[in-house]
Amino acid sequence: MLVRRLRTHAEYLAAEDIQRVVWNFPEREVIPLNELVVAQRIGGHVLGAFDRGRLVAFCFGIPGFDGRKVYHYSRMTGVLPAFQNSGLGFRLKLAQRRFVLAQGLDLVRWTFDPLQSRNARFNIEKLGCVIDEYLMNVYGQSGSRFNQGLETDRFVPRWWIRSKRVADRLAGRSKSVPIEEGFASFPAAIEAEFRENVARPGRVRGVPRGPRASVEIPSDIDAMKQRDLILAQAWRQATRAAFRSLFRRGFAVTGFATGGGRSLYLLERA
Repeated sequence: MLVRRLRTHAEYLAAEDIQRVVWNFPEREVIPLNELVVAQRIGGHVLGAFDRGRLVAFCFGIPGFDGRKVYHYSRMTGVLPAFQNSGLGFRLKLAQRRFVLAQGLDLVRWTFDPLQSRNARFNIEKLGCVIDEYLMNVYGQSGSRFNQGLETDRFVPRWWIRSKRVADRLAGRSKSVPIEEGFASFPAAIEAEFRENVARPGRVRGVPRGPRASVEIPSDIDAMKQRDLILAQAWRQATRAAFRSLFRRGFAVTGFATGGGRSLYLLERA
């Protein structure tokens, strides 16, 4: 599988098609050829993965500035369904890291839905991101199937691509915390009930006095939305309150544990 920068108009149009397939975006939410071409020319990147000449995945990012620091903003990574779980997303992120390091930068940021456990595990455990920023309803109403029924709250992970933490995660030298240890050693910020293989949020507790905390989320929020949208919305409200309170008091997400049909964010006080 070849990974390289996109070059032709046909390849950029194929990247538009991937957005439609992966996220079911309406036309107004598809990032078009014109913008992708501009990003490629002005210090951003549009990287693609090709299977026998066909574009099957792409990664798109642009430079960013927060008033103090220049960083790289990873806007989008999409993999066609037939090629998901093949390691292509990881290969694209490694290529992105090489590109950004060559620019002389050390930080990559992006956003993802805190309730998407698959993305959380990849970003935190596989890539080594840390998270201490929560944004509420960033995009408003979205036509993507992943956003339907919920406000578009987002985490902003920080991927410090020169750090030892990231190097160890990318090399597979770091061990994930077992979920049993997570429940035992990281005090829960949400009183959650788990029965009949369904997690239900209860009261949001006060911030722990110690250096650790945890926040449970549903193991599959998309399936939950199909079965019980009201329950999924309750999880959005509970996790929003918990994370915003924890982040205000100096906690950051540093781990993610899964097992037994449950998913758990692990936080430590900076």
